[in-house]
Amino acid sequence: MSRAYFTITYLPTNCDVTLLAGRCIGILHGFMNKRSCNHIGVSFPKWTDKHLGNQIAFVSKDRSALKNLSQQNYFEMMAHDKLFEMSDIKPVPVDAPEVQIIRDQSLGKLCMGEKRRRMERAKRRAEARGEEYIPQYVPTDTEISAFHKIPIASKSNQNDFVLHLRLEPTDSIQNTFNSYGFATNKEHTGSVPLLAF
Repeated sequence: MSRAYFTITYLPTNCDVTLLAGRCIGILHGFMNKRSCNHIGVSFPKWTDKHLGNQIAFVSKDRSALKNLSQQNYFEMMAHDKLFEMSDIKPVPVDAPEVQIIRDQSLGKLCMGEKRRRMERAKRRAEARGEEYIPQYVPTDTEISAFHKIPIASKSNQNDFVLHLRLEPTDSIQNTFNSYGFATNKEHTGSVPLLAF
């Protein structure tokens, strides 16, 4: 069965596209968790190294799941208020290049805020063991490719967090994603078409 997709375009100019992407991904996350499925992937048709773009796409072999997802209250409300423009469900073009959009949690460990949280946790653990905490700086030469950060609001534990996403070309089509619609470094190998319009 061939894959299909629909896109959501954020209409306001100068809007926070990462915030809107996070809300859309949050809707997908709730949708897939409720149905215990992992076969809908997320693509960003206007992704560049510098900008995420004002569009998000949802891709799946399951057209009825895409239709149900497109009818979620948040999407319909935003479309009604002329803040989103939703496309019809369309077949994926056969010539679209295939990519993996990978949720790479190791990228978060390189950010200053995460380093600070990890140091504070190490200090608390050392003090709980009755030891003195002596931070050690270990310089690393890590080359990182371009990535984007998307804030997500967690409904289950009320802790907000950030998805760190990077894009990698791939030659194979895979349809298993994590519950946010992305590939991961290990378990989930899902790929999506790069729907550049």
